[in-house]
Amino acid sequence: MSLDLSAPIGILDEHPDWSARLCAELQLRRLPFEKIDHSNHAFDPGDRTRRYSVIVNRTSPSSHRRSHGSVLFFAEPLLAHWQALGVPVINPVAAWRFEKSKALQLSLFERLGVGYPRTIVVNHRDQLLKASESVRFPAVVKPNVGGSGALIERFESPAELEARAPALDFGPDGVALLQEYIEPADGAIVRVEVLDGRYLYAIRIVRTSANFNLCPADICQTPAAPASADLSSHVTAHLVAAAAPRLAPPSRGACPADAPPGLSVTRHEAPREIVAHVLTLVRAASIDVGGVEYLVSRADGRVYFYDINATSNFVANAPAVLGFDPTPRFADYIVSVATKKGDDR
Repeated sequence: MSLDLSAPIGILDEHPDWSARLCAELQLRRLPFEKIDHSNHAFDPGDRTRRYSVIVNRTSPSSHRRSHGSVLFFAEPLLAHWQALGVPVINPVAAWRFEKSKALQLSLFERLGVGYPRTIVVNHRDQLLKASESVRFPAVVKPNVGGSGALIERFESPAELEARAPALDFGPDGVALLQEYIEPADGAIVRVEVLDGRYLYAIRIVRTSANFNLCPADICQTPAAPASADLSSHVTAHLVAAAAPRLAPPSRGACPADAPPGLSVTRHEAPREIVAHVLTLVRAASIDVGGVEYLVSRADGRVYFYDINATSNFVANAPAVLGFDPTPRFADYIVSVATKKGDDR
């Protein structure tokens, strides 16, 4: 199928592989597109030319783990520039703000009245130790700007936190979260994917190996990587995920798009009330395509939401896992936005 567009589709993504399936789908349809690597990019605020029919924002907070830390700060003015020109942006500036800040996500959970783990947001190690007096242990410390489970550490007691606090890396913005650790029932978390304000699918991810660091706050786990000197002067080598034994060896990067050994990924029918909460969350966060993750506590059986994602890579081998491939539906949505008249995103 070929479709005449007024300008190419712009896919904003610094990762070398994450948009490969989408690009292949657009190429199959003979649609003009350009993959924009904003880890090495420039724009002129005075240039008022609309060069794209739509921008698909696939910026990830984990860019700083790939030595692309400037993307964290460059993406917002770049997206704002395109939006000011009237170019429709899928997952606009507002969505990116929630994507890159777990603190903003927590405030959204609170405002909308959904359950989430008890958390204190801090920007100094002194405040972290003070916060430990009002949080139950075990607890995890995670950076506000995370991505792929990076820099999350688990602590069994306030004393352990105090002893290890000097070595903690709060991430690129110097803000961290102290969060009560919630043991998930059956070692499982659920990710609900949404497209265009509608439920797309849900997957249940279960840790089947005690050696794999499944983090209930971020599905992904990334091995230690050097941070650029302008973002952090001290990087710890500990990447211990909250749901794994504290001394378990770190695993390779793992996402729902590429489930490694040690994870069981299956299609899941999320309860209707959960889906309703998810749709409310993504709408409030201005997310057009993305996922929300939650778990059910083994201790009290309650549902806890803990992460909002505006970057969807979808699940690997989707036809086998889901019974369908979501990528063509994503492409359909992109085309509908690109050809919509008077889009006021």
